[in-house]
Amino acid sequence: MFNQMSLIIAIGLAPLLVLSGLLTTPVTSHSEPEAIPAIVQASWLSQNLKNSNLVVVDVRTSEAYKAGHIPESITLPFADTELWWSTGANETLVMPSREVITKTMGLNGLLADRWVVLVADTRQLPGDVAMATRTAATLRYAGIPIGQVAILDGGLPAWSAAGLPVTVQVGVPRPGTFSPRLDASFIVDREYVRARIGKAASGTVIIDARGKDGFDQMHIKSAVSLPATNAFATGGAWKTPQELTSLFKAAVGDSPVANGEVIVYCRIGMLATVWFYALSSILGLENVKLYDGSLEDWVKYYETVSGKS
Repeated sequence: MFNQMSLIIAIGLAPLLVLSGLLTTPVTSHSEPEAIPAIVQASWLSQNLKNSNLVVVDVRTSEAYKAGHIPESITLPFADTELWWSTGANETLVMPSREVITKTMGLNGLLADRWVVLVADTRQLPGDVAMATRTAATLRYAGIPIGQVAILDGGLPAWSAAGLPVTVQVGVPRPGTFSPRLDASFIVDREYVRARIGKAASGTVIIDARGKDGFDQMHIKSAVSLPATNAFATGGAWKTPQELTSLFKAAVGDSPVANGEVIVYCRIGMLATVWFYALSSILGLENVKLYDGSLEDWVKYYETVSGKS
């Protein structure tokens, strides 16, 4: 839980987490990996490619991967991989089954004692990066600690712009046994959200991560608009922790945040993960929830409002 003081602490610590020496100093292999930054630069990834604890996962399309990718990275295309793209009864994204998690993560070497760096494209924002943030949320659900998952800042375009090599040689996974430790603590359903409508004064903020036009047309009552697109700078890199914090505070306004609960939703549960990742992984806020069914689930049971809440 966080109040104004803990929010200030989170703001102060975030730049240290992202700009620390971990970004430039290669990590070393450990039986229990230390935390890596939530956002890593191309230079960091280049220095750490040979680390035996590291798995680089390219979530772009298989065609894009075949055209050129980071050496030794493996391909798990977002839309074609059941681990990342599982849908529920309402055609919204849901977390995969234990069986899918166990099999797919084991075969691809996504193990509890390894780091995972996710590589996406950034040509179409925010959707391209949302593939990586949704993947990160799935890994967290599967039981990979939050500090062992990172996203390459700026995606493959940033890697190429830095003059680093790409290859067409297919990366070979290093399989192993993965035993899921499912963590659904950050996933909430429609009834949970419904019970917290209009509770900003007592500490719960609901954030709509869709575009402003969609928000103005319809949204959950008392939600505030914070489009996923706003999290990125020109070129597709993430905005700084200070900028992300300012955007969050501007959306929340002057409402007191007593226990610091933030619920994020979008249309099907994808774009919402951009702000879920920004708030929980980059800024370090501890009580951030993801409404996995999001608006497509909500409208089948409850009404929405239009304009400002």
